[in-house]
Amino acid sequence: MQYMRYEKKKLIALAKKIKEKKNLTPDETVYLLNFDTITKDSKFVETLKKITLPIALGFGFIFSAFPQEFKTLTAHFPSWTNLSIPMLTGVDYLWDLLGEPVKKTNLLYHIPNIILYSFGFFGVKKLMDAIDRRTWLDNVLHAKKLLAEEVENGTALFAMREGHSLLFVGKGDFIGMQFVLNHTQDETVTISQNKPSYTQFWSHYTIDGFYDDLNQTLIRANGETAGEYVFFPIKDDQIFLPGEKSYDLPPHKLDILCQNIRTLEKKLQWKAKRIIIIGDKSHKSVVHSEDQKGMLPHSQDVISLESITKKYPNVTLLDPSDIVLKKILTIAKGRKIVFRATKEGLAEYKTRFYDRLMTLGYHPAKSAKGILTIGYDIFEDQTEQQTLSRTIDDYYPVVLSKNVHDALIRNGYKENEFLYVPNLVLEKLTDEAKKQ
Repeated sequence: MQYMRYEKKKLIALAKKIKEKKNLTPDETVYLLNFDTITKDSKFVETLKKITLPIALGFGFIFSAFPQEFKTLTAHFPSWTNLSIPMLTGVDYLWDLLGEPVKKTNLLYHIPNIILYSFGFFGVKKLMDAIDRRTWLDNVLHAKKLLAEEVENGTALFAMREGHSLLFVGKGDFIGMQFVLNHTQDETVTISQNKPSYTQFWSHYTIDGFYDDLNQTLIRANGETAGEYVFFPIKDDQIFLPGEKSYDLPPHKLDILCQNIRTLEKKLQWKAKRIIIIGDKSHKSVVHSEDQKGMLPHSQDVISLESITKKYPNVTLLDPSDIVLKKILTIAKGRKIVFRATKEGLAEYKTRFYDRLMTLGYHPAKSAKGILTIGYDIFEDQTEQQTLSRTIDDYYPVVLSKNVHDALIRNGYKENEFLYVPNLVLEKLTDEAKKQ
């Protein structure tokens, strides 16, 4: 049996780690999960496999069909061909392990078993395999099975590179996925309710879980040596100029999560890590008090992503809309900026677009000569159609999906001729994560 260039000593050590509930590095995890045994026999053994069974059955048939003749025959054999009673007991013990005991002293009756188990060190191999399977190999394969189940369930214990990122993702955050793919396997742990398709290094957590669940999740993800926690509460398909409810995680729940993380860090005596939030500063949860006449004065409590960054230490908000709009202002170089979309797209986004531009310092009355047109719409295929028609000079579409990004590249557009939001955010996130 071969083990595909795997080291027995290392496999045993990893199995011991699994048994003792110790964290495995990503390399160790992959090493054990990929371990397998391969049975490869020589031509001689293959030949024995083909002929031993027919020969053994033939001898067995003759012994059974002519018992008296063989009894008479063996009576004339030399005495050395007969096993002593203690020896017979020992030999039959071995046959009992492999098959059936013979219970006859003459060696002639043992020929079928000798032939049957002749391949693979003439029967000794079968015995050694039986012992082998009950020792280290069984332990390793059992550990591999346990590890595979833990990875599948999101309960595996990981030992990551110091400064790694813990990514709290929702139901398919493309930016989070791409951030993982852009880094080595020991630099990120994805924390999610469901197993992601793009990585084995993840830990299960649901936002509606208990405080102790978060505690266990951070420990499994090697949170003590992490560099930052990254949250993606905004919906993937609406990360630019999103509506009021375009989030996977409402601000008040993110507030509670940040509070619990800071509490756990103190409890576990960990250094407080940086928190990075990829979300929209306009998103908020509002609570107020009312009587029969209406809202009571000064009773309103507004929880926004901006308020969270001010409430807790070392929290950074990366707003995709601001990132894109700052890029647009750079491209415009003081020119007038116009927004192009369908009637429905203008109704949905125009006011948000200009309101956000104004907060970043845009003043149309002071614009220089020339126009920069920004395309963005409710449905991206409309933006794609406008882009590919090439009817407008200085037209920059804002693109969210990889499908449209790839379609533009296929049709001759260069990366700097449109604004691909995930890449702009990823660049900013990567820069921020390096700071720690």
